[in-house]
Amino acid sequence: MIAKVAIIFFTILQSVISFDSRDLVFVIVSQGDPYHASVAARLEQDIIRQVQNIEKRDPRVHLTHVDFPVPGAWSIIPLLRPLVSRYNGSARWVLFVEPHTAVRCDRLLHALAAADPRQDIHWIGYPLRDVEPTIIHHFAFYDELEEDGGFVYPHFASGFAMRIQLMASLMDLIESGARRLEADFSIDPAFELAQLVYGDPKQPGPLLTPDHSFCVVSGDTCATYPRQFDTCGSPIPEEWIFFAVKTWSGFHDTRAKVVKKTWGKHVTNLQFYSDKDDPTLPAIDIGVPNSKTGHCVKTVAILEDVLRRIDRRPIRWIFLADDDTILGVRRLCEMLSCYRGGADNMMLGERYGYGYGKKETAGKGYDYITGGGGTVLSVGAARALAACACAGISAPDDMTLGACARAHTKTTIVHSPLFHQARPSDYPREAIARDRPVSFHRHSAPDPLLVYATWFRHDDMAVPRARDEL
Repeated sequence: MIAKVAIIFFTILQSVISFDSRDLVFVIVSQGDPYHASVAARLEQDIIRQVQNIEKRDPRVHLTHVDFPVPGAWSIIPLLRPLVSRYNGSARWVLFVEPHTAVRCDRLLHALAAADPRQDIHWIGYPLRDVEPTIIHHFAFYDELEEDGGFVYPHFASGFAMRIQLMASLMDLIESGARRLEADFSIDPAFELAQLVYGDPKQPGPLLTPDHSFCVVSGDTCATYPRQFDTCGSPIPEEWIFFAVKTWSGFHDTRAKVVKKTWGKHVTNLQFYSDKDDPTLPAIDIGVPNSKTGHCVKTVAILEDVLRRIDRRPIRWIFLADDDTILGVRRLCEMLSCYRGGADNMMLGERYGYGYGKKETAGKGYDYITGGGGTVLSVGAARALAACACAGISAPDDMTLGACARAHTKTTIVHSPLFHQARPSDYPREAIARDRPVSFHRHSAPDPLLVYATWFRHDDMAVPRARDEL
């Protein structure tokens, strides 16, 4: 027994000694807009500097928007084949991080060296779990795993590492048809990647192995952890933003009144768009009949009206909200300090993807900003997208704008994880506690007034009270 333990210890020790940065590829899942590209470039240079100090060599570091500009690269699955083709046989692990992930290379190499000799470890990271089925994960829930702690997926902001062999075998399964890509929509790339790896519960693939080196807050033993999103100067004046809220006459006394009681008190340029006039909000009849879904024609009409209203006024941004969007005005103004707005052609919010997960739609996928958490448009983007054509009154407005942005305009779609399409309770606490969220969505338990008070009211009290008139 002692001899067996000694052999295992010697094997691990030899692996730690032999493992170095040549066995690892760093992939920074980046965006091409100036702000996010600069954050990613700083991380790239920091990784290079650290590895040069440790090993006197240059590591292999990639920014996806530069080196792998494939559609939907942020959803990870489209990156697997390019990475496997390039590095299978010359690397053992691939680390995926976000631009705001802090990386300590000495601790990271030590963690991977410890995991490398164990054949039962295929990918590692900080594990997240859903307490209950949630809309952002397609209501998928794995009852068969409850006794083992539940289905786990990596916290992307903390980074995660995959064996190149796992990526290669996964691609073989996909390309042979043994494992199908079923999802039309890409929402949470880490969760959807974990679903793909796990596959069929009857013949499951490996679950993520939790590793304490991947952290949610900085600590002495952490190899990675998420950095907070810093502002880029003073918050912009809220008067630079026109707030357009989509509503319906049936919600004037409920959802719309919640907006008025919460974040609406802290903005100057607020207009509700409805199917009936209501000067108490104020709401105007936009001239489009209400529809239960989609709202594409209504949204385009709203953009046209807003552009007429703000002509020759010092407005740089348009915030397009649902009447059940719960917003932190101060947080929004802080975040927008990192972007120019105005004539720049940019749409900002929580990014979803359509068409990246199936062979049938390969090359035809596109990004869009999901509307519930709010869509921020520069004035230039609003002008470009106001010309988009809707397939019908019930066509989805957010998807139509995304498809139009890709096909017909030069609008840049920028993702921010500070916007949220669902309620706080729909996200693991670790995934939202580190940041200063900008928005949530939906008026259901918990009460929206409580959500606003918990997350945003304190900061919004620092915003000077808006004028009552437009």
